[in-house]
Amino acid sequence: MQTEKRAYCGSCGFLVTQCVCEWVPRLSTHLNIVILQDPKEAKHAKNTVSLLRLALTSVECISTANVDVLKKVLSQKDPVKWRLVFPCDVAVAVESIEVEEASEIEGLIFIDATWRKAKKLYFTEPLLRIFGAVNFSQPPMGQYRIRKSPNDASLSTLEACAYSIEQVAGDNMQPLREFMLAAQEWQWRKQPLSHRHDD
Repeated sequence: MQTEKRAYCGSCGFLVTQCVCEWVPRLSTHLNIVILQDPKEAKHAKNTVSLLRLALTSVECISTANVDVLKKVLSQKDPVKWRLVFPCDVAVAVESIEVEEASEIEGLIFIDATWRKAKKLYFTEPLLRIFGAVNFSQPPMGQYRIRKSPNDASLSTLEACAYSIEQVAGDNMQPLREFMLAAQEWQWRKQPLSHRHDD
C-alpha cells in the first residue's frame, strides 16, 4: 500500500508533497515541440521537461533509447518547416531568423541530455542533420540553479524552449519561466542552499 508520503498527484504527476498544480500556467503557441530525451534525464528529479509538458500541450517527448520511434517521428517531419535547436558548427542564430522564414516554421526539436550524449546523438543519427540547426547568440541568463550547468550561458531545456518560441513565434513565454522558478523554490524548499548553483 502506498504511504501518504509517497502518494503522487494525479494531475501534475509529482509527489503530493511536491505538487506544482497551483502554479501551472495556461500557455499556447502554434509551434509544435519535440524533445528527444535521454532515459537518465527522464528519471532525474531536477529535469525541467516534466514542468514544460505541464504548461505546453504541444510538447512531444521521445526517449532516445527507443530508436525506432525516434527515427519514425523525425522522418515524418518536414525539414523545411522544422528546426533543430542545437549549437553545431552549421547552426544559425535563432535571433537572426527573418519574419517570413519564422512564419513557415511549424516545429522545433530539442535534445534533452548531457552535452556529451547530445553531441553523440547528433553525430550518430543522420536524420537529425537534415534539419536546419539554430543556436542562441544572445541568450538570457539561465535562472535554473538547482542543477550544475557547464557554463554561465547554459539554459535548462525549459528555458531554451521558452526562448526559442519567443524568437520564432513571438509568443510571450515569461509565465513559463516564472512557473519553473516557483516550482523550483517549492520542490527544493527543504534543500540546503549549498545544493544550489548560484555562482
